[in-house]
Amino acid sequence: MQIEPRVSFEVEKNNINLAIQFVDRQNNEIVIPDVVTGKFSTKAVNTLNPKADYTYYWNFKLSEKDSRVLLLSLIYKGRKYNRYYTIPYDQSDYNVSFFPEGGYLIPGEICQVGFKSLGEGGLGEDISGTLHNSDGHEIASFESLHLGMGFFNFIPQDGESYYAICKNEYGVTKRFELPLPEPKAHTISARNVGSRIMITKKKGNKANEETFSLLIHHKGQVLYHSEWKSGVQLYTFPPTDFPEGVLSIILLNNKQEIVSERLLYNATQNALCTAQVSTSQPVYKRREHVSVKLNLVDRNSQSAFGNIAVSITDKESVVQDTTLNIVSTLLLSSELKGYIESPASYFKNGKTDKFALDALMMTQGWRRYNIPDVIRGKIQVPDKFEPELAHKITGKADGILGSLKEGQISLLASLDSLVSTNVTEADDKGRFVFNVEYPEGTSIHIQSLSKRGGKFNVINIDKESFPEILGAGIPIRTEKLNLYDPLYDSYLEKANEDYTLKYGIRTIMLEEITVTAQSKQKYKESSFYSPISATSVYTAEEIEKTGASSFRSLLYRMPGIIVRSGDRVTTTRSNLPVLFVIDNMNFDNFSDRLDDIEVSDIESIFVVRDNFSMPGYYPNTSGAVVITTKIGGYKGKIRTPPNIDRIIPLGYQQAIEFYAPAYETPEKKETSIPDLRTTIFWKPNVVFSEKGEAIIEFYSADMHTTYQVIGEGVSDDGKIIRFEKDITISTSF
Repeated sequence: MQIEPRVSFEVEKNNINLAIQFVDRQNNEIVIPDVVTGKFSTKAVNTLNPKADYTYYWNFKLSEKDSRVLLLSLIYKGRKYNRYYTIPYDQSDYNVSFFPEGGYLIPGEICQVGFKSLGEGGLGEDISGTLHNSDGHEIASFESLHLGMGFFNFIPQDGESYYAICKNEYGVTKRFELPLPEPKAHTISARNVGSRIMITKKKGNKANEETFSLLIHHKGQVLYHSEWKSGVQLYTFPPTDFPEGVLSIILLNNKQEIVSERLLYNATQNALCTAQVSTSQPVYKRREHVSVKLNLVDRNSQSAFGNIAVSITDKESVVQDTTLNIVSTLLLSSELKGYIESPASYFKNGKTDKFALDALMMTQGWRRYNIPDVIRGKIQVPDKFEPELAHKITGKADGILGSLKEGQISLLASLDSLVSTNVTEADDKGRFVFNVEYPEGTSIHIQSLSKRGGKFNVINIDKESFPEILGAGIPIRTEKLNLYDPLYDSYLEKANEDYTLKYGIRTIMLEEITVTAQSKQKYKESSFYSPISATSVYTAEEIEKTGASSFRSLLYRMPGIIVRSGDRVTTTRSNLPVLFVIDNMNFDNFSDRLDDIEVSDIESIFVVRDNFSMPGYYPNTSGAVVITTKIGGYKGKIRTPPNIDRIIPLGYQQAIEFYAPAYETPEKKETSIPDLRTTIFWKPNVVFSEKGEAIIEFYSADMHTTYQVIGEGVSDDGKIIRFEKDITISTSF
């Protein structure tokens, strides 16, 4: 889009104030489009007019039901542009929730309270605040640690109430109430302290004496379950006793009911495998051969091997997704329900942010497992979408009187000039299955025959099923995207230059020319039949006006035509059937094929009422229905026997190696064609040897920049692999 809208929003509650200027991206000058319109939700289109400062202003109000998507349309120099914008929320509004550790505030005990602040758009918002009792005395102060989350400690008193005064980054102050202390509750508390996991139980001053047990599980697998011994206040465990990831620590009563629960992230690094990345030199020149050596070692510094995907991109032109990666997905996101904002931010530079993770565990922890089943050792596993070991094609064949028992089912697969076959038998219910693997675009025909080779049966292939598409539930981001960021413009500039070099300039200005041509025919005419002695001609436009939904209903509307019982079509002058002439091809037995023609395919149709105006001799017919289709060359619809079905399933995509130029000779290295690649290397299956070694080789491009190497995968023993490495490319030598 050559014209760039510069849009700014001012939002106060549901009142939206919009200001727009249009700028020519080539010279950065303000321009005035011919027409500018705006539309949101189901409201009418609103035409906008510029003020004296060349700015378009629009003030409107949103209801809670209105969509927060704005469509901005403009016409400039005869070209129409559309762009969608997300309408931000009021930045001044926010909400803070408080989560006592273990579920309750215990009077007289040191209690840790997690909190989470969300802006109106649903994303975390940093705050600071103070805690007060019912008399207004300040008890403690706090501030968020990460993405609006944090925690603080204080000792609540029985019969007292507490509230927090919070302030966001915009200076808006709000008051929020904390849960009341509960003297009858039992809670559990957990900490990562040095090289130990410490778990304590707290009891309210009015709580009953009960027998409890401690349960620790990871992904539904019980790691520890034992009675909490009388008189014991503290249990400690070395972190290495448990796997890395989210631990669910639960306090159960004697009825095996959950009394209190706490999630804790166990950061042991034993789920990770280390990749040592090295290059032969610190800086490389343009179009120089680069070799990257990878060494994979486990936490015991022993060689490991596995499979990873590696990408190498221009760090100054391609913005990496820093919100998630394989570590955060497997260890964190998969264990917590709901939207986690920027999960990768908890794992920076191969290290875990323990305090931020603990705040997340206290505020977004939940119970996703059936605890009674966990206690019995029953681990929940997915049961709907099992891993696909092969592509299955299934279906059912039915005979005349029921299922086609023990029938022969044959498969014919074709792609281009390649053909393969397969044969199986139907079970006693007529069901069949083929476990096959074919490339995408393969056409598969399946035929069913009875046990004796009979064809009088019907076969139906099951339709492919896919998981339901659900909304991601990701809150709308409210921060403004800076379209004039140097990194953004740098990428576009290189992309445009690379396109021009490969395919030429995008616009070619032509001198004015005058086009002369004969007037277009209203409809295609038949080569042998003339409408002169026929009824009036119905063109495609006139057919559409009739409202006919099928060819049969169109014939009902044709003058001079009668559709009799059995779909026998005659003229009003004779009981003999008419001759159907379609694209100059004669069809004398067409009464059982009236559904083969789509009304939308007909260019023109007319009726010849008798044989006197028809070329040729047709003793068994009287008159003709002459049809010309839009495409032409009609040969009749091909009918597939009921015992044959066809499908083009989603096959696998054949492996294609990522292309990268190789400057192996001086001539190739000195070619004048610029190399402006921003994605330098990509390979989804870099395999390590048994010695834990792998080599990546590529040639650098022309720009003075830094390459970012990112590798992700899993070792053969299930350890997670992830690494980043920067490579400097210099054109100064």
